Amino acid sequence: MYLLTLGLNHSTAPLETREQLAFPTDIQRRVLRSLVNGDYGVKEAAILCTCNRSEIYAVSPSKHGIDGLRRYLSSQHGIDLSTVSPCLYDFSDGNAALHLFRVACGIDSLVIGESQILGQVREALERAQQAQTAHMLINEVFQRALKVGKRARSETDIGRGRLSVSSAAVELAGQIFKSLENCSALLIGAGEMIELAARYLVDDGIAKIFVTNRTFQRAQELSQHFGGDAIPFDDLGTQLQQVDIAISSTAAPKFVISNEMVRNAMHNRRGRPLLLIDIAVPRDVDPSSRNCDNLFLFDMDDLERVVSANRKEREEEIRHVEEIVSTELGDFMHWLNARSTGPLVKSLKRRSEDLRQEELNRWMAKLNHLSEEDRETIDAVLRGYANKLLHHPLVEIRKLAGEENGSVRLETVRRLFGLDNIATSNNAEDDPKKGN
Repeated sequence: MYLLTLGLNHSTAPLETREQLAFPTDIQRRVLRSLVNGDYGVKEAAILCTCNRSEIYAVSPSKHGIDGLRRYLSSQHGIDLSTVSPCLYDFSDGNAALHLFRVACGIDSLVIGESQILGQVREALERAQQAQTAHMLINEVFQRALKVGKRARSETDIGRGRLSVSSAAVELAGQIFKSLENCSALLIGAGEMIELAARYLVDDGIAKIFVTNRTFQRAQELSQHFGGDAIPFDDLGTQLQQVDIAISSTAAPKFVISNEMVRNAMHNRRGRPLLLIDIAVPRDVDPSSRNCDNLFLFDMDDLERVVSANRKEREEEIRHVEEIVSTELGDFMHWLNARSTGPLVKSLKRRSEDLRQEELNRWMAKLNHLSEEDRETIDAVLRGYANKLLHHPLVEIRKLAGEENGSVRLETVRRLFGLDNIATSNNAEDDPKKGN
């Protein structure tokens, strides 16, 4: 079985492409089941989809399983993959695990060391478990990723301070307005991103917070927690006329703030500037409204400028995290290689037995004058010879499980002996009458 990853993120794709290939949370379980149950060569799967990445992790019996993932991605989103292929990356086995480990540590994020990603990795595993598409390999690699992420945060300072997209948004507000003490903010949505933004705004001394959400009760709960006011979602346009800052992060499939809504708000503000930060994927704010006078509109891609200094400040911590990742990856590959030696050993024994039986049948047809006892003696001699010939390769195969490039060498063994099409059921290892 091969561990595979296919995806794209903020480093490889613009926001428009990430929007095209996003997997909303409410459909992910259905998507996972259709992927595993469809004709895509996938036995296990999990989806990690955040505001900055969409990734499928899968287990396939074929090293060409990545082609099945590409076909599924094209079918699910109804797009010609040739238009987005330059934005996609794919990994297999050790590289797939390495990528997930780095993601879980926050060193593959827009905001280095961000705190949210570890919870998102955990939720991705839980959704796959609920969809019953996470079995031995997906469970193992995700559990190990969670362990790596926890180690990175407890053993290094990679997560010190406020490190999230929400904190970057508030930092941006602090750059536009010299002080937030005389500013008011409207938070659109009530998820974790908005909750973090509210916490950071309060910490930075924001004068007033308003919260709106399609579910008014959720807006009330969040606003009360931070000493703000909840407003009905239908009053969103009116409230945009009043506040200094608006931060939006909903799961809406279409724009919740239209160009017309922004233009009306800016007209009624009579020259007062508005900072509008869209941290949703897909976007909440119609980007065509960017041309309005006195409007400062920023989206996820714009935040890269805000956090560009983040990586430089944390270069030393990244090095420490990479050391942890390397150690944990070595342990995972040892487990993965050890798991793969069983089927390889079975295939090799099956290959040996097939060749032995083929030769025995060929020669017995020419030696039909031999007694039954002589035939059994020849059979035993061939079996003993085959076992002796296999002994050293089998010992070395088991040793490869503990080596750094073991998976590559095991694949070489499989190719040298032509084992790709050898069935492992009813093999020599399973039959007590066969030798070892």
